[in-house]
Amino acid sequence: MSIRVVIQSRLSSSRLPGKALLTIAGQPMVVLAARRVARSGIPVVVATSSEPEDDAIAQVAADYGVTAVRGSLEDPLARFMVATEGMADDDIVVRLTADNVVPDADLVTELVELMQAAGAGYVRVGGPGAAVPYGVAAEAFPARLLREADREAVDRADREHVTPYIRRVAGDKLINPADLPENWGSLRCTVDALDDYDRVWRLFEADPDPVGVSWRELCSRLDTTGLGRLRVRRKNVIEQGPYLLGTVQLGLEYGAANTKGLPSDTEAYQILNTAADVGVTHLDTARAYGDSEKRIGTSLARGLGERLGVVTKLRPLDDVPADAPAGWARAALDASVAESLRNLRAGKIDALLLHRTRDLYKGGTAIRDGLRELRENGIVTLTGVSVMTPVELIKVLSDPEVGYVQLPFNLVDTRWVTPEVTAALVARPDVVITVRSVFLQGLLVGGDSARWPVIEGVDADYSVQIRKTVDDLVADFGRANAADLCLAYVLGHEWVTSVVLGADTPEQVREQAELIRHKPVTREQMREVRARLGHLPEALVDPAQWKQS
Repeated sequence: MSIRVVIQSRLSSSRLPGKALLTIAGQPMVVLAARRVARSGIPVVVATSSEPEDDAIAQVAADYGVTAVRGSLEDPLARFMVATEGMADDDIVVRLTADNVVPDADLVTELVELMQAAGAGYVRVGGPGAAVPYGVAAEAFPARLLREADREAVDRADREHVTPYIRRVAGDKLINPADLPENWGSLRCTVDALDDYDRVWRLFEADPDPVGVSWRELCSRLDTTGLGRLRVRRKNVIEQGPYLLGTVQLGLEYGAANTKGLPSDTEAYQILNTAADVGVTHLDTARAYGDSEKRIGTSLARGLGERLGVVTKLRPLDDVPADAPAGWARAALDASVAESLRNLRAGKIDALLLHRTRDLYKGGTAIRDGLRELRENGIVTLTGVSVMTPVELIKVLSDPEVGYVQLPFNLVDTRWVTPEVTAALVARPDVVITVRSVFLQGLLVGGDSARWPVIEGVDADYSVQIRKTVDDLVADFGRANAADLCLAYVLGHEWVTSVVLGADTPEQVREQAELIRHKPVTREQMREVRARLGHLPEALVDPAQWKQS
């Protein structure tokens, strides 16, 4: 039995055209990918297209002594047939792609050995469910299955992606190499956009042996940079992680402490790019957030769309009466969604929320029917509501149309930990629960400079006692600071999927991501927080009531 590695490559990538010839460690990516695998003597073939635009790939391969074959641009499966000519039926073909330069000879050898030990006809490392970084990817299968696929596969997707037919016949067996750190599956080292290229370029920067450095060493370096995704806390269909970046500050001069105004376009992109780097999976925005959606759309079009999803909110339907005709309500819904899609430069949205709970029931069933149709048509994956009170939460959780809820919660707000609320949350484990106001608009982390509201009937010195208690809890629990305590407390509740946090600078994004990586408080510590802070008046813990006080 012999092994042959086939590296699929073309220059006409839609997201980053010409990426196969971008240089990393002083050599084109396609060459580096081939040399890293060939270093142990494994035969390697680059399979590119016969289109004139790919002449450059064939030429650069020849310049570096790498074998290249050419075939149909639209039929990569046929190219693989050319690349594997002369192989025996039981010989092993390993498929790689030129945009992944971290895989090496060690990974290929380990994959084939594990394939033989498992007695499988098809195995892969990487992809959905993998414990390796996204970009450490390889597939292995016998040449006979490749030939069968070439004979039988007629669907365009089967031929374009080479292995779907093989997986259907032989089964999709994921192989995870041994002794991997727990968080490597959240890292990213593929080159799919310009930001990816910059990251991987830095990964190899100044390495004395870019061909010989092992894939595990490269992943270890990647891990230490903090560029991986944060691990998803509660499984959900949009794979939303624990840190949702709030973006109201990109569209409005938001917050009492805001003295800088709106960030520039460059600063906005830097904030969003940093969010993707540190592991944020989704952005939180809304039609009511000024130009936030438009500025997000601009950044997504620059490559971040491959790394960041969007949760947005319908514009508040305050101009639509509760008893409005169905057509009126539906038209308002459709117009808002259309505008969001235009602003975001997107064809779909991961989650769409109503900004007001009462809007869900306007126009009879028109809004609910419209949300269902958006999901059925693939325009929106999840629909839900941003709630203000526990009463609203319990109501919307009883509605099967609701799959996403955003609510305000923090360590001084005990309204959300009553038996009634807990029971409603436990009954809907399928619903994504995102928590806002974790810092109570900054009051819980602002120290002596925080300006607490004046609450009628509440001792004027209450804020001093709260600050002292928070400081004592930080010390007693060994937390880094008040922000760490606030996040650890909220994330200690198993029903919380994510927290939404705004940030004015890239540095703030990094700091918040690091705090979210910390362990949450224990259940015993949660009980102690509640006991020591006590039950505070709703007029204090609900910012919506402050202006009325």
